[in-house]
Amino acid sequence: VRVNPGTYEGITQSKLDSLMREMSSKGKVIMSHPDVMLKMGAKDALCKINTLSCGLPDTLAYYTVEELSAGFKKTCAFQPRVIKQNRGSQGEGIWIIKLKSGDYCKNFGDRLLEDDEMLVLTEANDNHVEEHTVAEFLEFCVKGRTAKSGEWVTTGTGKYLEGGKAAGGQLVDQRFCPRIVEGEIRCLMIGHECIEIVHKKPAEGGLSATLQSGATYTKYKPDDKLFAKMMAKWMGDIDSVMTALELKGQPLPLIWTSDFILGEKDKDGDDTHIVGEFNCSCVGITQQLYLSDLVGATAVKTTLSRKYAKLYGDLSGVAAQPVAPLAKLCIVEARGGSDKKADGHRGDTVTICNGVINAGCACEPIFYSDATYGLFKKYVSSCDGVIVRVNPGTYEGITQSKLDSL
Repeated sequence: VRVNPGTYEGITQSKLDSLMREMSSKGKVIMSHPDVMLKMGAKDALCKINTLSCGLPDTLAYYTVEELSAGFKKTCAFQPRVIKQNRGSQGEGIWIIKLKSGDYCKNFGDRLLEDDEMLVLTEANDNHVEEHTVAEFLEFCVKGRTAKSGEWVTTGTGKYLEGGKAAGGQLVDQRFCPRIVEGEIRCLMIGHECIEIVHKKPAEGGLSATLQSGATYTKYKPDDKLFAKMMAKWMGDIDSVMTALELKGQPLPLIWTSDFILGEKDKDGDDTHIVGEFNCSCVGITQQLYLSDLVGATAVKTTLSRKYAKLYGDLSGVAAQPVAPLAKLCIVEARGGSDKKADGHRGDTVTICNGVINAGCACEPIFYSDATYGLFKKYVSSCDGVIVRVNPGTYEGITQSKLDSL
């Protein structure tokens, strides 16, 4: 789906989303499913990943006036915070908030902010600063520009909770990470694979990493040593992301980004990296058209892996498939048996599979059983060659004559 939600005349987004959900329910692979775009793009995704290494455990979400008032007055009394609206783009409605007095309590929950305490707010889209009381800020967040919210410089309109949770009305509250002055680190992803890392460094003295605020962008390869530890942790988290976002069973988006900010140093003195935002709503590669073949290959792989999911086992050790394979082969195994390793495969299966891939052909290990005969037949019918690694007559659930006949 390459339709940026809500930006075209003549398109009712809910109608398109409903159709895509219907197709998904019939077994079609939708990239990206409307629920994926909705849940990954929502700012409260940061709350749902707060137990992963890329999340912050004290990330909160507010959907009502009562939650906002009680939560914000408690968190900001303890430390500087970042409040993020759900609907904005390019940093609009993302506020870095500090107490003008600097009078933070020693322990979380020791006190609550008073309505008349003064806040210093910096908006991330252009780094402009304005000062408002707690009461004025909360009024702006809920009702926008009113007599009670005072005069605002921002081009935004506030009303961040408007429509309630169902309509995307929400605010996310995270601790302020002072190292934001060092910039954001964007990972451009195609499925599971990071293709490019971009360090977005704010202009001198600024906090915003948008181009319009004067930030500079530097590109790196995903295996650059500078980001080796970040990538190791990110790849360790990535298989848990969809489950954390309540999207279990959905594939990762075809083209998407994850923006990281630098957190505190760990006990070993190494950088930590915190996800500040996901984006999978029609991310473009207009400036990287050379990636088109990889995007296409990933779309095919995602579709086939979902279609033939019952035939697959652990594919983590299988090398990346060639973009333009000379031929397509598969390695056939049976589940169970004393010849299997911890990953469920024979000890030589993945190595042989990777040898085929290194020779320029596509290759995957699949499992045969009588129960999946029809699906298996459909898969092998699409192959140019089949490597059989099934020891005749030694597995339950396999009629050897049936496999031999096929």
